[in-house]
Amino acid sequence: MKKTTEENIPIAKQLPFKFETEELWLGGWGDVDFYCKQDNILVLLEVEKGQKHPNTNVLKVWPFLEKYPQQKVLLIQVIWSDNKAPKNRLNLCDFTGKKLEELFPTRFRYYKCYWPSDFQQHNKIINQKFSELKNIGKEF
Repeated sequence: MKKTTEENIPIAKQLPFKFETEELWLGGWGDVDFYCKQDNILVLLEVEKGQKHPNTNVLKVWPFLEKYPQQKVLLIQVIWSDNKAPKNRLNLCDFTGKKLEELFPTRFRYYKCYWPSDFQQHNKIINQKFSELKNIGKEF
């Protein structure tokens, strides 16, 4: 496990999932800091401490979704409050996440939050997005 990922374990433990201790390789598109699979949903966690281009960590999920058309994905992106990424790149995270939700409405959800903050409130929204994915296709 990379040192930066080890430093972020306390953040991963604040979330309602039991993440694996190694990164997930997304083919030639990069790695994801933390992941787990629960109820056939792949939950990805990216923690942005020093990343100046955090939007690429949202964008790299797109080719993965294209390659695995049956896989549902929830991407959680946590931005450290002292991250120096320009505001336009942080806004691109939201834009890209929303666009991917529109392109893959039955397979993808995105949530961005900041560290440190009250994760009880964030976990409510994260659980809601997870439930949406889990229940798609069970409406009938």
